[in-house]
Amino acid sequence: MNKKNLNYYLNLPYSYIIDWSAADNCFLGSIVELERNMTCGQTREEVLSNLKEALISYVTTSLNNDIEIPEPLKIDDFKGNITYRTSKERHYKLAKQAKLYGKSINAFIDEAIREKLNETALS
Repeated sequence: MNKKNLNYYLNLPYSYIIDWSAADNCFLGSIVELERNMTCGQTREEVLSNLKEALISYVTTSLNNDIEIPEPLKIDDFKGNITYRTSKERHYKLAKQAKLYGKSINAFIDEAIREKLNETALS
């Protein structure tokens, strides 16, 4: 079995969040899959560079100390089925809205989720 090394982890599609912070007057960034990590910079590029350096340090330290390293979610781990529970009132409103737009409830929910995910896209 091949042991996972630094190069393996650096080539995984980790999710980065970079947002402007008016309170800090800089961009703040973090790697979603890793706990307690944050960096800042005056540009998005600077923050991304800092995050990549942080990932190298995190992985190197974890490998050297036999600490488990979180990996990004993989699309193959998902089937496309979600069990969703809601109140009967919300279910009723969904059915009415879906009918208004000539869609099934599933199609209506899927479109709403797609729009929200596009608003909050991770890099």
